[in-house]
Order: sequence, then C-alpha cells, then structure tokens
Amino acid sequence: MVAEVEQSEVLTRDRVAVEDTWDLTTIYPDETAEEADGARLRDQLAAARAHRGRLGESAEGLARALDDAMAVRLTVERLRVYAQLRRDEDTSDSAAMARYERSIAAAVEAAEALAFFDPELLALPEERLAALAADPALARYAHLLDDLRRRRPHVRSIEVEEVLAQQADVARGPSDAFTALDNADLDFGRVRDESGAEVALTKARHALLLRSQDREVRRGAHEAMTGAYLAHRHTLAALHGASVRTDVYQARVRGHASAREAALFDNNIPASVYDSLLSAVRGAGDVLARDLGLRRRVLGLDRLTTYDLSVPLSPEPERRYGYREAVDIVLGGLAPLGERYVTDLRAGFGARWVDVHETKGKRSGAYSWGVYGAPPVILMNWNGTIADVFTLAHEAGHAMHSFYADAALPYHDAGYPIFLAEIASTVNEVLLTWHLLDQTPPEDRLGRFALLNRFADTFFGTVVRQAMFAEFEHRTHAQTESGQPLTLAALNELYGELYEAYTPGVEVDDAVRINWGRVPHFYRAFYVYQYATGLSAAITLARAVRDEGASAQERYLALLAGGGSDYPLALLRKAGIDLTSPEPVRVALGEFERVVAEMERLVEDGVLAEAAAAS
Repeated sequence: MVAEVEQSEVLTRDRVAVEDTWDLTTIYPDETAEEADGARLRDQLAAARAHRGRLGESAEGLARALDDAMAVRLTVERLRVYAQLRRDEDTSDSAAMARYERSIAAAVEAAEALAFFDPELLALPEERLAALAADPALARYAHLLDDLRRRRPHVRSIEVEEVLAQQADVARGPSDAFTALDNADLDFGRVRDESGAEVALTKARHALLLRSQDREVRRGAHEAMTGAYLAHRHTLAALHGASVRTDVYQARVRGHASAREAALFDNNIPASVYDSLLSAVRGAGDVLARDLGLRRRVLGLDRLTTYDLSVPLSPEPERRYGYREAVDIVLGGLAPLGERYVTDLRAGFGARWVDVHETKGKRSGAYSWGVYGAPPVILMNWNGTIADVFTLAHEAGHAMHSFYADAALPYHDAGYPIFLAEIASTVNEVLLTWHLLDQTPPEDRLGRFALLNRFADTFFGTVVRQAMFAEFEHRTHAQTESGQPLTLAALNELYGELYEAYTPGVEVDDAVRINWGRVPHFYRAFYVYQYATGLSAAITLARAVRDEGASAQERYLALLAGGGSDYPLALLRKAGIDLTSPEPVRVALGEFERVVAEMERLVEDGVLAEAAAAS
C-alpha cells in the first residue's frame, strides 16, 4: 500500500490501492462494452449519412438528423475519452496507445461522415434556415442552430469540409509528438533532495523541489529539468513551429483574419477581451515589481533567478497533507457554495472520481475530464503539498461544472468551453484561500503570511504568467502570419523579452529562454489566456457568494448548470460578470495589490525575523 510520502523510486500502478485510482468502469464496465460501442458506431454512422441531401426538407426531419449526429458524437466521445484516460495511466503502455490510436481513427471517420451537415444547412437560403430554426420541433437545438448561422462565413463546401476532416489526423502530429517526448521519452536524471538522498527526477518532483528552502536543491532540480529540454531544443522548435503553422493554415482555410481570431471566434469572444487582459497586466508593472522585490529581500538575494520564484517565503516548515485530509479541507473551504454543492462533491470523492498518485509512465500534471452520461474523473500526481490541496479544489471545480451541466442539459448543450471552465475551477481556489485565512487566528501572523504568499504566487502564476504565455502565442502566430520564420533563435529571443517584461528584475538566461518548449498548452493555441480571465472573474464571483449568500449561490450554480447552452459572455452576464469590461481584471489586480501590501506590512513588522530568531 502506498504511503502518502514521496518515494525514492516512482511507483508502478499495481502498487496503488484501488480506492486511490479513478473508476473508469462508469464509462465502460469491461472491454466487451467498449468493443460493442465501437461496433454500434458503424450503424450510427450509416444512420447519420442517410440524412445527406435532405436536411432542409422539414423541421422534423432535421431534428431526427441532428439526433442521429449527436448519437455519433457521443459514442465517439466515449471511445475517445476512455482511450485517452487509459493512455494517461501509463503513456508507455503500447496496448493503451493502440486503443488511443483506434479512437482517433474513429473520431476522424465520424468527422468525415458528419462533414456535410454544416455546409448543407448553410447552403440553404437564410430565410429557410431561419424558419427551420424557429420551428418548435427544433427548439431543443436553438442555440446550436443560432451558432451555426453565426459561423456561415467560415464554413466551406461539403467537399472542402470532408478534406478538412480528413486532415485532422495529420494536424495532431506536432501535439502527439510533443506529448510522447515530454511524458515518455525525456529522462531528467537523478538529483539530490533536501536530505541528500538521490531521487529520480520527474516533473511532479521538480515542482516539489523548487519549493525547497535549500537554493542548491532548487538549482540542481532546475538545471536537470531544463537540461533535458535544452538537449532537445531543435526538435522542440520544429514541433512548435509546425503546430503554429497548422493553426495559421486552419484559420486561413476558413477565412479568418488570423489564428487568434479563429480561436476566439469559437466562443464568440471579441479580441478586445484578450487585448484588455494583456494591457491591464502589462500596466501593473509596479505591483509586479513590488511582489518580486519583496521576494528578493525576504530570500536575501542580490538577484532573483527563475528557480527562486516557487519557494515559499515563510521559514515555517512546510506541512504535508494526506490525500483524504485534503478532501476534508477542500469540502470545508467550499461551504459558501452551499450544502448541495458540498454534499454532491463529497459523494464524488467517495465514488473514486480521483486518480491520486504519481506512477511510472503516468501523464504529468492534473486535469478533470469525462464523458456525458458518466461521472467526471480527476487526474492528480499527489505530492502532499498545500499546492496539491489547492489543485484538488481546482480540478473539483471542473468536475462539478461537468456534473451539474450534464445533469441539467442534453448532450449537445452540456459541453462548456474552457473560457467558463477556468472560472469554475478558480472560484474554488479563491474560496479555499479565504477559508484558510479565516481559520488562521490573528496571533498566527506567520501562518497568515504563508497563506497570503501562496495567494500572491498563485495570482502571479495564473494571471501574470498566463498573460505572458498569451502574448507569446499571439506574437508567434503573428510572426508566422507575416511570413517570418519561427526559428529556435526567434522563439528564445521572444520568450526572453517577454519574461523580462512580465517578471521585472528576474535573471534571464538560456535556461529561461527555452522554457517555451516545456508548455504543453502551446499545442492548443490561445487556450492559456482563459486561466487569467478565469481567475479575474472568479474573484468577483467568489466575493458575491461569500457576501450575498443564497442568492449568489443560486446564480453561480445556474452558471454551472448552464454548461454550453449559450455563449460564455452571455452566461456570465446572467451571473453578474461582464468580461467585455476591464473591471473584473482591475478588481483582480486590486486584490493582488492588497495581498502584496499586507505581506509587506507583516515583513516590516518583523514577522519573518521573529520566526527566524525562534527557530
């Protein structure tokens, strides 16, 4: 049975208790059920294809066609999600990889089979399509049809759409190659931990060692990790460049002015939301410099390096948390969301929603995912830090978003965009922070400082760093769109320039400049800005839930249950948030500045000096 402390070697999956693994039998109880779904897909595809050329005949016929198309998509989703979850358990498992490849092939075939839907409908006169959309027989597809009409300028002919569907298998090449390199092939070697013991370095352990109070431990982990990426820098540049070129091609073939416009168009987000975020964070240079300056002074350094940015500033020995202890802490922190939310989440934790421990070959990081009709699941790589506790709360926010949306809506409306997902997750983090601060007695000034420090670091990582990533994506795509080559030197130069702007006073060297090569989200372009907008909106929503009580709870749960039934900005307005205004980002930056100011006062009052003297 695994002990909830770090082992010198990475565990294999067979050494982990069943109750600490996710339950994927809720998707497929056995391989026979999975194979039956694959066989059923043949008949579903035939039923969907039979509607070709007849979509405009009647509202009732179109409703049946859409029902058949959704049946195909749901089956493909089950096959695809299950295969990826099993692959992520061990990315070196050839059987799991074969299942994943089969699911991709099924998804590509389904996309080809359904490629006629949008162009055939949009070939109808606008008056006819509007009349169909207004018919009561299609009421359940109202938002889907409204969104289709919005997309009219960017949908190509049936023949072109079929070709684009076939290209999906090729387009995933850079991302799949990076995933294999990043999770299976890279060897980060062995390093010394704080006790002097030699351990195999993994990405999860790297994150843990960067929190060490011993700067040599941090440096060693940083150099070992970065060295692996530097050794493959030319491969990483080639993969990154291919991914950007694919984005640009796909945007152009659909008639978008840029890859960014194409990405934002999906969720009906104006570019002003993206630009105002970058402008606001760029304009907050003074408070960013204050935060980093305080870090430099507390650590007693002449100059900060990138491996100094994750270590807690409090000298208090960092506490470790068992997974089940963390579950109780998270549930207590989310009490402001109401009894229903907490009860449902507690039941989910008890029903094996979470795959807890890091194991050999397991995908790094954390996420929540799932399939309509089955409970959501959460991947973790548990290290026992307070960061893991907050990560659990974060991923639980995603899981509960899916849980409520799936329960309230039909399949085609339940899926929500990332733009909303990152709000649901970070509301939980904000509430948990405030809960822990409220539980810290006034005389425990060091404990309060540690929590404030964690919030400041989270804000920096979620808003500031993700805004930097967002500007990097915008500029790399713009560079490619203008015909300039995206070379290794160009990527390094741009990343170094942005790092200097967003982390003023931190040393920039070759190890920093290559860090663009470590970011998997860059293979899903224009994704990361939503972390920053998410936390900005989450702070305002969490304030409302905390201060207004039941009415704000109801609005928030309605937002979660709204899934993807309307455009993100429209759903947020109903919950009381307007992200077309700069106000939510300003409020978030104001909260960050207040936290930094309180940390500065505590340091000036000698809280850290007292702690050092007492130790």
